[in-house]
Amino acid sequence: MYKQAMGRAIAVGALLVTLAACGGGGGGGAGGAENAPVKAGARKVTVDARNYEFDPSKLDLSAGEDVAIVLHSEDQRHDFTVEGKGLVVDVAGGKTASGGLRFAKPGKYTFYCSIPGHRAAGMVGTITVS
Repeated sequence: MYKQAMGRAIAVGALLVTLAACGGGGGGGAGGAENAPVKAGARKVTVDARNYEFDPSKLDLSAGEDVAIVLHSEDQRHDFTVEGKGLVVDVAGGKTASGGLRFAKPGKYTFYCSIPGHRAAGMVGTITVS
């Protein structure tokens, strides 16, 4: 009985190691999160993320416009998350990744980095949609 229990424990452990090695989701985000799909023909808007700030920190978009947020991280993992919409794009340090974004209605929207501590350190911006 002991041998059977030990054999099962080893099998479960091997399965867990295999699953961990495969990584999380297939979305290309640095943290295994799924980056928002980019629509063909979307306007590219490049945003640099570094030292707990976005550059630019203010974006002007049009309602109904398909945009590709091209996020480049100069130092560490960052993401571009929009309040009320969720994660747009997640990128590893020193890398660039894209995520799609579209607003149906005009207004002001807040974007931020959702990595723990980054928003509190000032990694926040504003999107004005006209």
